[in-house]
Amino acid sequence: MKRWIQAIGSGQQGSRDLSYEEAVEAAHEMAGGHSTDAQCAAFLMALCMKGEADEELRAFVDVFRSYSLNYHALADSLNCAGPAEGRHLFPITLPVSLLLASVGFSQILHGGDSLPAKQGTAMKELLECLGVEMDVTVKAWETMLVHLHIGFLHTEQLCPPLGKLKQVREQIGLRTVMNIVEKVMNPVHSMNMIIGVNQRTTMESLIPISMSSGLQNVYIVNGIEGSEDLPIYQNSTIRIVTPWGDESRVVEPQKFGFLSDPLLPISKEDQVSIVQRIIAGENSEELRRERDHVIFNTGLRLTWFDKVGSYEEGFQLAESLLQRREAHKVMQKWIDQSRRFTRKDVSNGNDSSTKIG
Repeated sequence: MKRWIQAIGSGQQGSRDLSYEEAVEAAHEMAGGHSTDAQCAAFLMALCMKGEADEELRAFVDVFRSYSLNYHALADSLNCAGPAEGRHLFPITLPVSLLLASVGFSQILHGGDSLPAKQGTAMKELLECLGVEMDVTVKAWETMLVHLHIGFLHTEQLCPPLGKLKQVREQIGLRTVMNIVEKVMNPVHSMNMIIGVNQRTTMESLIPISMSSGLQNVYIVNGIEGSEDLPIYQNSTIRIVTPWGDESRVVEPQKFGFLSDPLLPISKEDQVSIVQRIIAGENSEELRRERDHVIFNTGLRLTWFDKVGSYEEGFQLAESLLQRREAHKVMQKWIDQSRRFTRKDVSNGNDSSTKIG
C-alpha cells in the first residue's frame, strides 16, 4: 500500500492519478485486509486531497462490489442509498419507498451507520425503532422482498470490508471515495437507481460510473442533506444518466402547486413518530409540510421510472395511496414478517454468520 500512498500523496508536483489496474490493486489491499488502519486512512486522505479520477472511482466500486454478499437479481427494482451522515430532518424516502412498494415497485434500501462530521439518524435506526427486525438470513430477506417489494440492507454487513473500514472513516471525519462506493453497491442488480449527493462535483464524478454500470435509469439528486429527497421549498438540480448519455434538469415544485417552508431538524423519536402518523393516513395541518414532501417525491419517482403517465397522475396516486393507508399496510407486514423469520431462525438454531442487517 505504501507505493500507492506515495503515488497519490506526494503533493502537487509529485502526485499522480492511478491507472484502473493500479487502483484495483490498492482497493484489493484495503478490502482484503492486507493494509493497516493507518495505511488505509493515509490512502483515503491522500485520494481525497488529490481528487478521485474516474478510473480510480470505477476501480474501487468494482472491487468492493466483488466482496459483497450475493443476492438473486431483481432488475425491475429501485436501488436507493441514504446519506452516509444520516438524517437530521424528516426521512422522506422511507414513506415514499413504502408507497412505491405498495404498487409493486420493489425498493432496495441500504445504508450504514451514520458517520461524522454531521452525525444524524441512520435508516437502520429508524427501521429498528419502527419494529423491523434486521437480523434475518439472506434467504428470508429475499423472500420478504418478493412478497413485500421492499427490503433494507445494512451496508457494513452487505459488504464486510466496508464494516472493517468504519472505524477508520469515523476517525477521518471527511467524505472519501468510500462514501461513493457504498451509495452504488447495487446488491440485487437493479436497473434503476436514485443517488443523493451533497455537492455538484460528486454528481459529475458519478456520471461515468453510472454509464458504465449497465444501469438503465440513474437519477443523481442534489437533495436535502445530500439525500435522494427533493425539497418543495426550493428548486433542485438533477442529472438523468442512461447508457446513452446524461441530461441535466431543474425540478421546480411551484410549477406543480407545491410550496412550503424548509423542513426543520428533529430528533430520531420525532422522525419515527411523524413517519408513523403520515403512513397511518393522518391529514392534519400540523403534518402538511412533511406530507406534501412525501406526495411530491412519490409522484416524481412514479413518473421518472415509468409507473404512471404524468407527474400529475403520480401526485394523485400518491395522495390516494396515503389516504388508503397502503404504506401503513406494507410497514405492518414488514414488521410482522421480519419478526416471524427471526423467531424461525432462532428456533432452527441458524448460524448468525448467514444473517444480514
